[in-house]
Amino acid sequence: MVVPVAVAKVIRVSVSGEIDSYTVDRLIHAIEPHLDISDALIVVDLSDVTFLGAAGLRALVEAENHVRRVGSSLCLISRTAAVHRSLALLDVVRG
Repeated sequence: MVVPVAVAKVIRVSVSGEIDSYTVDRLIHAIEPHLDISDALIVVDLSDVTFLGAAGLRALVEAENHVRRVGSSLCLISRTAAVHRSLALLDVVRG
């Protein structure tokens, strides 16, 4: 990962298991404390996530919008095909 020079802090949050409408609160509680930090790169490691549903995608889009407003960046990491397919939908959600 290349970290831009302007970024003062790198914060890594790891999430595991299934993220759906029943468990999305765990994702939100994991990343929410870091969303108001300015000039940060917030890395959300989804490598151990086995399913990422619409509720999880919505939470990630909201987190991304929030960190942009405070001058930070959100980076998502994944290594499973199922999560990659879900993350590919983010471009549709963003557009």
